[in-house]
Formats: sequence, C-alpha cells, structure tokens
Amino acid sequence: MVKKDDLKKLIIENKKSTLKNHWKDAFFCNTIKYSGEIRTNEILLWRSSEYLRGAYPIFVLIFDENETLKEIKIEKNPYQKYSEKFTIMFFSMLSILLAILENLQTSIIFGIGVSVIVFLLQLILSKARKYETKLLTQELRKTIENIERINNPELIIESKEEEEEEWTSSKFITRLLLYPFCIFLLGLSLAIFFEKGINFQVIAGIAVALTYLITDILLIIKKKDNLYFQ
Repeated sequence: MVKKDDLKKLIIENKKSTLKNHWKDAFFCNTIKYSGEIRTNEILLWRSSEYLRGAYPIFVLIFDENETLKEIKIEKNPYQKYSEKFTIMFFSMLSILLAILENLQTSIIFGIGVSVIVFLLQLILSKARKYETKLLTQELRKTIENIERINNPELIIESKEEEEEEWTSSKFITRLLLYPFCIFLLGLSLAIFFEKGINFQVIAGIAVALTYLITDILLIIKKKDNLYFQ
C-alpha cells in the first residue's frame, strides 16, 4: 500500500494544473520529475519529454478515505485540450473565409487537401505520443513500485516486463505501405518544386513525408537503445 504522504515527495515543482502553467511547461518543455498539484483526495503529476512537448499526459492519483492509493487515471492536460480545439476552429474559419472569398471548387479542393494533411499528421504524431506516453506511464509505475518495495518488501512479486515488439505484422504492413507513399510524396513535391517553385502543396508534401519518416526512424532507434540499456 502506498500512502499519499509518500507520493507527495515525488513533486519537485508544486503548482496548480492551470492552462497558463501547462502552456509554460509545453513551451519550455518541462521535464522536471515531477511537477504536480496536491488536492484533497488526489495528486496530479506531470512532466513533458522531447517528443511530447505540449501533448504530455496528467497522471491523476486518487486516494481513498485512508489516504491510500486507490487508482491512477490518465487525462490530457489543459493546454493540449485547448490547442486541439483551437486547431479545429482555425481550419474551420479558414475554410469559411476561403468559401466566401473564393469559388466553391477552390474551397472544396482546399478543404479536402487540408483534411488529408491533418489526418496524416495526426496519424504520424499520435504514434509518437502513444509511445512516449507509455514510457512515462512505465516510469511512474516503477517509481510507485519502488516506494511499495521500501514500505512493504514482502508484498512485492518480481515480474519481468514484456517489451512490445517493434516489427509486428501490423507495423510491418503499415511501414510497407507508408514508406513508399512518403518517398513518392517527397519525390513528387520536389519535382513540383523544381518545375514551379515553392508553394503550399510542396511545403505540405515535404512536411508530411519527412515528419513520418523521421519520427518512425527515431522511434525505432530509441527502442533499440532502450533494449541495450535494460
């Protein structure tokens, strides 16, 4: 059993979980382990990472009437919630303005293009966020287990953690489809650039292709390094 007083000691930077504070943590990439807020029956813990930036989770530690840890929930921080809403509003307003100022055909093409790009970027970035969130979750779990081990060593049962395979069938098929697509998109964007110069399509194509390729390769390298240092 882990008590609230034990987990209070994890907080190095005690502050409120407000939009302003999370904006600062996202902007400066706060990696302090941990920032947090102490409430009556809860403790909120968070920290960012190089890849997550402002998309880091908040770990909500919930305690019972005896101040014993009962449950841990994961939720989005306020900055991430508002930034997602702002992004949707921004592109919606942009589409509306374009529909007013331009013809219908241009508006439809722009809307479809933006939707595809946003979807692909979200797909790419969600993969990195999922992996980094998993690392932060494992980190906190091990920290709590260490506290439990100190308080009640007789209750701890050692278990070997299984590492998720990087080259599963689904991931292999995904890469088999997306890698050629990204290379094709990159080549097409460069061809348009050399022929017509820089424009929105060129920037979007290069950004989407390189973002996925670089992010995925970095994740593979990072997982490989983690295996070496276990």
